[in-house]
Order: sequence, then C-alpha cells, then structure tokens
Amino acid sequence: EAMTMCELLKKIYDEVLVYEKDIVNRNKNVDKTVKEWLKPYQKILSDHDYNEFSEMIFSVVSMAEQTGFENGVRFAVKMLYSLLND
Repeated sequence: EAMTMCELLKKIYDEVLVYEKDIVNRNKNVDKTVKEWLKPYQKILSDHDYNEFSEMIFSVVSMAEQTGFENGVRFAVKMLYSLLND
C-alpha cells in the first residue's frame, strides 16, 4: 500500500530526523524553554493537573515541530520545482 506524502514525512520525521544530533540539541533547547514557562503553573496547580497540563503542552510542541518539518519540506520542494521550471 502506497503512503501518502503526509505519512511519508511523518515516518521520516519520527524515524530519522528526531535522532539527528543538531535536531536533538534544538529540541532539548525547546524543552528547556517550555519547562521554564511551565514553572509558575507548578506552584498553582495540583500535581495531577500540572502533569496533565505539562503533557498537553509538550504534545502541542511536538505537533508543532513535526508540522514545521512538513511545511519546510513542502516549501523546499515547491521552491526547487519552481527553480527547475524557470
């Protein structure tokens, strides 16, 4: 069964890209920043609520990283196509 472009990009992101050294370092920096942003909520939420909130935020960050990758690849392909057809 053929994969859609979205499925292929997700597979590349999940199985290859996230293990690249520079990507790992960037993701660590993002995680560190998010943890700093979450600190004030740790003081005002119960442990259970804080953990749920934290998991939700990190899920959104992960989705945003993957979407950014997909958008970047699509843009690069469109730009390359445009350059080759000029």
